[in-house]
Amino acid sequence: MTTSSRPWIQLAAAIAAVGALIHLAAIPAGPAWYAYFGAPPGVVDSARAGTWPAPAGALVIALLMATCAWYACAALGAVRRPPLLRTGLAVMAAICLVRALLLPPLAMTHPELRNTFEVVAALLWGLAGIGFALGVKATARRGLY
Repeated sequence: MTTSSRPWIQLAAAIAAVGALIHLAAIPAGPAWYAYFGAPPGVVDSARAGTWPAPAGALVIALLMATCAWYACAALGAVRRPPLLRTGLAVMAAICLVRALLLPPLAMTHPELRNTFEVVAALLWGLAGIGFALGVKATARRGLY
């Protein structure tokens, strides 16, 4: 792995890990937290009512983000290698980059997407996508699959 790609992969791992923690923290923090982080109205309503969709959704998203962090850390050689490492990193890179690149055209027709949270989230996930993509390259050099 080149030393120049290492910080990018570390950044991807950190973004994913913090995202997982934010979603886990939303469960006890309640409806205001869900609303602040842009959850759909139905999820905020579920949190207010104390029903299962809000915490279940937050838990699923937290697990997905934690998985992303695990794969990035595995690309760094810091943790046990998960199955299909390169494939997983490639899928994660694609999802993150598409999520980042779709905001500008979508914001043209959806003014509700023109806010600081959405812009910061798109930038962060774009950076994570670069890190995951560099993780694919790094694992290919080491012959990992």
